[in-house]
Amino acid sequence: MKKQKILLYSLLASTILCSASCRKYVEVEQNDKRTLKTTDDYLYLLNNKGNFETSYLFPLVTSDNIASEVPASAASIWGGNTQLAYLWSANFFTGEQEDSGWNNMYKQIYITNEILEGVMGSEKGTQSQKLAVAAEARVHRAFAYFSLANQYAPIYDPINIANQQGIPMLLTPDLFQSLNRAPLSRVYEQIILDLKTAIDNLPNYPTFNYHPSKIAAYALLSRVYLTMRNFEESAKYADLALALEPTILNLEDYTKNVSFPRMIDDKEVLLSKISAGFMLGPLNPELVSLYNDGDLRLKLFIGNDPATYKGYKYMKPGFNSGYANNSYVGLSSPEILLNRAEVYARQNNVAKVVELLNLLRKKRFTVEKYVALTASGISKDLLQSVIDERRREFVGTDLRWYDMRRLTLDGNYFKPVTHTYSGQTSTLTASSPRLIYPVNERVLSYNPEIGQNPR
Repeated sequence: MKKQKILLYSLLASTILCSASCRKYVEVEQNDKRTLKTTDDYLYLLNNKGNFETSYLFPLVTSDNIASEVPASAASIWGGNTQLAYLWSANFFTGEQEDSGWNNMYKQIYITNEILEGVMGSEKGTQSQKLAVAAEARVHRAFAYFSLANQYAPIYDPINIANQQGIPMLLTPDLFQSLNRAPLSRVYEQIILDLKTAIDNLPNYPTFNYHPSKIAAYALLSRVYLTMRNFEESAKYADLALALEPTILNLEDYTKNVSFPRMIDDKEVLLSKISAGFMLGPLNPELVSLYNDGDLRLKLFIGNDPATYKGYKYMKPGFNSGYANNSYVGLSSPEILLNRAEVYARQNNVAKVVELLNLLRKKRFTVEKYVALTASGISKDLLQSVIDERRREFVGTDLRWYDMRRLTLDGNYFKPVTHTYSGQTSTLTASSPRLIYPVNERVLSYNPEIGQNPR
């Protein structure tokens, strides 16, 4: 057998067989028999939150939302790998250390491949039930591939896409297939195919928000097309999502001795995903200065702890995740509004940008402090107005890192970023290869055909 393939999947195969708490098919049968038989068996895989909810951490640390200099008192809780990621180091891991983000995403891909390989031929399920299970699996797979592509692959550039290599793309649960990188264009084609194939067999809204739904698929398609700079299609799917009337919470309701909803109860959360670790980052003062007086995001989601952080830190996970300080990195209702607003900004539609930004901002301020934006106030730079709102809304999530990457193709909207820790300083520019994460050397030692990203 090819030993190199085992590394990527040794964790993955065991995931299906070791979750005994919610499955009845773990008993060993004959070697040539599959343990997944009934449609319910495949549904149990989807119902196990542990299979799909935990994702990655580094996009929360590598963006310019984190302070340009992090004191040791702040970074001591991160761990050495996070500190290396903060500096965009040549490698984030040493020796036998594992990249949990890479592992988690490929684990999810492996499980979805198992589901898609067998669910349509499973027993004791109707055709519609099987299609629904397959549809959920396709959304999870699309989310995983999008996340991997925006961490370990080049920035999608429509002009140069023919020459861009992506990531290993696996569409079957075969443990020993080639791990050569697929073209980046092919990765995005598969993401879009999975989402569009899934849509007709998804409910409009999830029963629980860790299950994919139609509105989540629309939101993800809008995100994907925005990243591809196909703004017309991004707008189309944002409009389809908006037609389903996504919920925007009124933050003032949670300033009156009312607890902020848990992740599972948060109606803004369209697809629940959490970071793969603990991260309370000291925030960039320039980011904090973007919040206006009375903005409740600054009050509810950001804390001030000068003794430890010498400034502000991201705190929202402590309010709503139920996972200590693991941050939310999934899909949300505000993203739909802001994706659509960005496309309007690129079309120079001032009135619609003002309308959508105010629709969100009205739910982010106290009544007394809310001041509506006006066309004259933002018309000098519509796109920057939307980018600033995205930073305010998505603080502490993965989206700022993804936005930074794609904005390198928009000239001055990407500003060089400098990070300093323990006397070491690194600067990230729009042409820097460090906008792509390194592949773990342990993975490469077993799978050299993947190849390291430029450093």
